[in-house]
Amino acid sequence: MLAVQQLEAGYGESVILRDVSLKVKVGQVVCLLGRNGVGKTTLMKSIMGLLKARGGSVSYNGADLTKKAPGLRAKSGIGYVPQGREIFAQLSVYENLLLGLEASREKLNAVPKEAIAKFPVLPTMYARRGGDLSGGQQQQLAFARALASRPEVLLLDEPCEGIQPSIVDDIRDVIRSIKADGKTAILLVEQSLDFVKSVGDYFYVLEKGAIAWEGGLESLDDEVVRKYLTV
Repeated sequence: MLAVQQLEAGYGESVILRDVSLKVKVGQVVCLLGRNGVGKTTLMKSIMGLLKARGGSVSYNGADLTKKAPGLRAKSGIGYVPQGREIFAQLSVYENLLLGLEASREKLNAVPKEAIAKFPVLPTMYARRGGDLSGGQQQQLAFARALASRPEVLLLDEPCEGIQPSIVDDIRDVIRSIKADGKTAILLVEQSLDFVKSVGDYFYVLEKGAIAWEGGLESLDDEVVRKYLTV
């Protein structure tokens, strides 16, 4: 289980996250919601170790990761699909996938078949440069790269941002299939309410850097949406 306890983080003199606590269990899709600028990506970066926590803790299966470097967090079983994809434009699709193996706890010398099977278009593009792919194809590549390390926790930051509806449907199917396997904990940041309702089990809402609401799908009603999510 991934556990965040009373986390505080920010940039420079600015404090963005205040006393944030949440949990993600294996086999569960937990969705992090909130308006733009409330700290969702900051929280994902803090969990991954790309942003140093100023207070609180991040742990996985009881092991404290708060002071661990991002690479060690990845090797502990955390995969990350960042907002904006961060594909290496000059590297081939296959080379981008191979970089995902660096985070594996196992000594893998080839991209696992199960990572590619979820995105069957990628093998047809192995020789193409990452920068030549469409936005949707880059998102699939970023997702497959994260899956290449066989993570037990998957952090997904806006995986549907700026991509065509057909690939949004593909990503929804992939998340559902990972969830059905029951072996991975998923923390998902996504703006589309319809999307998160179609895959999520539990929901947290960030407001001004703090958890303002949490609950299951049955509790995510129009009042909550109007109060915390409507622009």
